[in-house]
Amino acid sequence: MINIFKQDNDKQILNEVYDKFKKDTWVNGNIVSTLEKNIKRFLKTRHSVSTCNSGSDALLLALLADRKKDKDIYITTPISYLASSSIPKFLNLNLIYIDVESNNYLMSLDELENFLKKCPYKIKKRIRGVINVELFGKTCNLDRLRKISKKYRLSLIGDCAQSFGTLYKKKSTVSYYDYAITSFYPTKIFSCYGDGGAIFAKKNFKKISLLKNNGHTKFNKSICKVIGINSRLDSLQAHVLYKKLLRLKTTLNKKNLVSKFLYNSLNKNHKKLNFDKNVNSNNYIYSFYIVPKVRKKFLSFMNKNKIECKTFYQKLLSSNKLLRPIYKTNLKNAEYCSKSLVSIPSHENLTTSQLFKITKSINSFK
Repeated sequence: MINIFKQDNDKQILNEVYDKFKKDTWVNGNIVSTLEKNIKRFLKTRHSVSTCNSGSDALLLALLADRKKDKDIYITTPISYLASSSIPKFLNLNLIYIDVESNNYLMSLDELENFLKKCPYKIKKRIRGVINVELFGKTCNLDRLRKISKKYRLSLIGDCAQSFGTLYKKKSTVSYYDYAITSFYPTKIFSCYGDGGAIFAKKNFKKISLLKNNGHTKFNKSICKVIGINSRLDSLQAHVLYKKLLRLKTTLNKKNLVSKFLYNSLNKNHKKLNFDKNVNSNNYIYSFYIVPKVRKKFLSFMNKNKIECKTFYQKLLSSNKLLRPIYKTNLKNAEYCSKSLVSIPSHENLTTSQLFKITKSINSFK
């Protein structure tokens, strides 16, 4: 079976652990701050970098840092992993979902702007910001998104859990937000051997550091300065990430070659999606639309050919009882996306023969 993900298990990295931790600690080790500095350097961002226990925790920390009195609503997309909505709800915040584009699975900026123009004042005055999800390594026109947020005095939070390494106009996408978060979950391009995440902050960095350390500093655990949580990246995971960051450029280059091959080799059996030309994606997962009525048949066909395909986000976040919006909007494009979206294997370890098998199978589907 050609799987959509391939779990990394680098013996060399694991074999180095014993010697590494003769001189470092398992929690709050020197390797953690070294990793954070190297991530900042790799992304060439001015934002402060703080690692934590997961991408979900990173979003939690961002929302806590972004809190503002009488502002309890965030705008986001209905096409995403649960955490994009469940974390705000966990903090008793409310949500409004904006439809995705007609030609891709990202939040529509036209729809966002139209909503903000026509939104009732009693709702508009409570909106704190926008959580923009960069799905499958893609993103929208971030210049325009920033202009919209500035015009309506909204904060910007980037859910970059799937887009580490993606650039917009040759600049890391994390740099366009007030706060951005990422995930180092094992299936991600830049991943550790367990849970892990990071937050990129344009402001309030000291507060975030306190929030993730139960409200105290690293040097004085007796004084609680804010009510926080325990969300530190383990030194072991930091070691794994430190080593993998050294080869990340090579990984991204391989992903780019795989994505180009798939794009150029697949025929019209699927709908190729369109994205802003200024986006240089990390090509996390290659996805496309297929006619909804044949999607089940397509998945069965690919499975018989021993090629794993996935249908992520079959249920809109807005249709989850616990994640329902405070104000309903038209989500027709998102509904179509949930019924037609298909993802195929596109990881960097695919062989040439596997790539040919994938494209040949898709092109022969009728």
